[in-house]
Amino acid sequence: MTSHIEQAAGERTPLARRLWQAGGYGRNRLLTSPQFLAVFFLLAATVPLVTQYFVDNYSWTGGEYWLRIATTCAMYAGLALALNLAVGYSGLLNLGFIAFFGIGSYAYALVASDQLHLHLPLWSAVAVVLVVTAFFALVVAAPALRLRGDYLAIVTLAFGLIMSQLVLDLDRPPTLFGHRFGPASLNLTGGTEGIHLVDPFRLPDSFPVVHGTALQTRTYYWVALGMTAFFVFCMLRWRHSRTGRAWLAIREDELAARVMGVNTYLYRLLAFTASAVMAGLVGMVNAAYLHNAFPGNYDVQQTVLIFIMVILGGLASIPGAIVGAAVVTILPFALQQLVFYKYVVFSLVLIVLMIFRPQGLLGTVSMRPRLVMGGTTELFTDQAEAEAEAAAASTATRAEVEAASGAIVDAPSRE
Repeated sequence: MTSHIEQAAGERTPLARRLWQAGGYGRNRLLTSPQFLAVFFLLAATVPLVTQYFVDNYSWTGGEYWLRIATTCAMYAGLALALNLAVGYSGLLNLGFIAFFGIGSYAYALVASDQLHLHLPLWSAVAVVLVVTAFFALVVAAPALRLRGDYLAIVTLAFGLIMSQLVLDLDRPPTLFGHRFGPASLNLTGGTEGIHLVDPFRLPDSFPVVHGTALQTRTYYWVALGMTAFFVFCMLRWRHSRTGRAWLAIREDELAARVMGVNTYLYRLLAFTASAVMAGLVGMVNAAYLHNAFPGNYDVQQTVLIFIMVILGGLASIPGAIVGAAVVTILPFALQQLVFYKYVVFSLVLIVLMIFRPQGLLGTVSMRPRLVMGGTTELFTDQAEAEAEAAAASTATRAEVEAASGAIVDAPSRE
């Protein structure tokens, strides 16, 4: 008996293979465990120190270049997590998502520059960004969330286009039916030139690691990384709460969720607003990092880029959103030598992945149409794949028990 147990222990499947066989759900559970996340973010925090080491010891002149890429990657990861909250968790197809990123950027730029001659302290500026972004999110979501599917996508896309046009036109007083609102000198957004000389983050002198004003790229990298870690923490807490379960129920079948007593409108409104506020915070960090708010950074094409990150990594997958943001951000720079062909290679990679992994690299939710609903963007968990993974896990468990005990174990009944 002892020899059988020792033999079974000695023939255990390697960790990498077990991780692959665990399926999307098992991989996400492992990658979102507190131990793994703590190690991951601690290692990610050492990126500026590693690049500085190579610069100091090997005269690596590209240290600042790659650190800027890493900073952009950290901010895109925050945006991907924010969009995943709306699309992956609650099934809201928000095509105007990037507008809230721009609202956060311009809200911070207005109160931290010479545009309105205001230079608010950091925490006051954060409060302004939160209030302004939440206000616009509620204004859009309150009527729009009465719609579903393609209609919601059209309304949110229209909102993104309207905000993009307003940013360009509010360099002068708005005029309606021949009546001008405001003085002739009114200039809110700077038009096509944007808002320049935006204040950097002025952190307290007692702030750890950083002393005084945050002017260096590595400081903004740590700020963006810390913000991404905070988003991950919030989403993990939400996912295991009553709110998270309501979001998943709405995503799977809104009608069934409503029949079971879930206030679907309220929870959809909460998901939409939370996602928008998260995007606004990322926009604030971006404006402080670049020292400007430029309208070209918040056009609708950026929404497509964020959607690619989310779908590439996997809907409803927290580590998938981070991996998707890293791949989409780093791959074009890695293929820089191919000049124009880099976009062809990048597109081919996406096409191949969508063919062989339609649920994304780490996702468990598919965007394929559900035939009984007749929709084109229904989000649902692949039940067949989940059942196959459960059957495989059951078979592996029976095999281990048989190897350890020498007895034959019957398969569990499906009744």
